[in-house]
Amino acid sequence: MMSTGNASLSGNVDGSMLAYRASKSALNQVVRNIAAEWGPEGFVATALNPGWVRTDMGGEQAPLSPDEAAAEIVNFVEAVATPALNGCFVNTDGSPLPW
Repeated sequence: MMSTGNASLSGNVDGSMLAYRASKSALNQVVRNIAAEWGPEGFVATALNPGWVRTDMGGEQAPLSPDEAAAEIVNFVEAVATPALNGCFVNTDGSPLPW
């Protein structure tokens, strides 16, 4: 599931982006639920932060192009996502993010 670092409760120190943060935090809860229910059947569900991407929302200052972000997401799915990351909130390199 495509999440964002902005969904981190402990990372919210400026109080901006209320609706966006709330919706992505809810998505993270869905990930945890799917991981708990379907993990025993072999599914791996993660809340994935793609990083700051140059999109209409991300803006021109974002360091990643959409193509670069897509390549990192594909690499995550093919090489990084393992059952050990089931139910986790992570960056595309597999490093954890605080809930």
